Amino acid sequence: MSAKSVEKMVVLAIGLVCFSVGYVWADKLQLQEKLSKDIEIQLRDATIAEALDKIGQKAGVTFVLSDEAVWKLPQGEATRLSVALDGPLAESMTEMLNVFFMRYAVGDEEITIYPRPELEHIIGRPSTKQLELLKKIYSLRIVVGRGVSQDTIVSIIKEGLGGISFLPYDVPQKIYQMLEPMGTDKGSLPVTLAVLLEQVGIMQRQPRWYLSGMDFPNQVPTIKIVSEEDFREAKLNQLVDVSFKDERADVIIQRLANWTGMELFISKTDPSWLSEKISVNMQNVTLRQALRNVVSTVDGDVNIDLRRKYISIQGPIHERKPAVPKATRSSDYVGKISIPMDDGKYYIEFMLRESDLTEELKKLRAEKIKEILGEPPKPEVTEPTRPKE
Repeated sequence: MSAKSVEKMVVLAIGLVCFSVGYVWADKLQLQEKLSKDIEIQLRDATIAEALDKIGQKAGVTFVLSDEAVWKLPQGEATRLSVALDGPLAESMTEMLNVFFMRYAVGDEEITIYPRPELEHIIGRPSTKQLELLKKIYSLRIVVGRGVSQDTIVSIIKEGLGGISFLPYDVPQKIYQMLEPMGTDKGSLPVTLAVLLEQVGIMQRQPRWYLSGMDFPNQVPTIKIVSEEDFREAKLNQLVDVSFKDERADVIIQRLANWTGMELFISKTDPSWLSEKISVNMQNVTLRQALRNVVSTVDGDVNIDLRRKYISIQGPIHERKPAVPKATRSSDYVGKISIPMDDGKYYIEFMLRESDLTEELKKLRAEKIKEILGEPPKPEVTEPTRPKE
């Protein structure tokens, strides 16, 4: 091939790449333009999946809930809402999604919904009450003036949140100790409670805080300030319901690992391992146990390192034997040995091929077959016909 031909091919390839990139950017710009247009729509008691579909149809865009968003909505895709949008689509969508601490991201062809970082302070699937409390934590601003007592600050925090407890118990006192030196006659600068909780955690070398579960009607919620390792431990100990049907094993394992917030490493001795599709249905199990159950189902082993923040999976543990062709898989078996165990509660069974039998057993088997089926019919012998003369 000549140098000129190669040069033409390179130029053509670059042109095609530029064209495809330009096409993608054009699609993205079209989505951005649609987001800037006004929209007017009212929805009452619709699921969030229905709402996104109807809004998308009216605006001419496609909204998609990410797996992470489905996991962080109170009832997943079935979460219900009532909404009235009136104005630019971008602003209306931001306002609607803020209720659930969600955000949208504009892709090449669709707009995907993701959870916002604030939802990290709720372990697992949030309840409506937890979302309401989280909003109060991020909106409650505290100002300390000269001479304001510690009891006053504690009262402002607890009343502003509608009654709450802390672990450790002295968190409000620690907040006062941080703010008190900044108090003046005009008061200190307003600081949100969320920022103060972060600062208290850093001072205590426990940089994580999260809301406890609110499972009972009159249960007092608790804000817990913990270390990184304790935070990961709490995530692993959360109760989950897991249901997947005909999903690849590696997809299920990756999704469960995402819920832990830790990095996943997979070591394979068999390239096809984890590619098979499986169905999983578990209720009211810890996330740790769910992960172990799935990995053990596909003959793997899991190691969770809380300190290093990773999950290591390796397998298959046992050597896989090559598959036996269907034509010979069952036809070779001629018998079965059943051994009763634990007074007959269960049996251990071994399948036998003809090659496993002794000569005496082979003879006995042949006699039994003859006894049951009788003599095999003899083939008819016909005289060969002579050609006519």
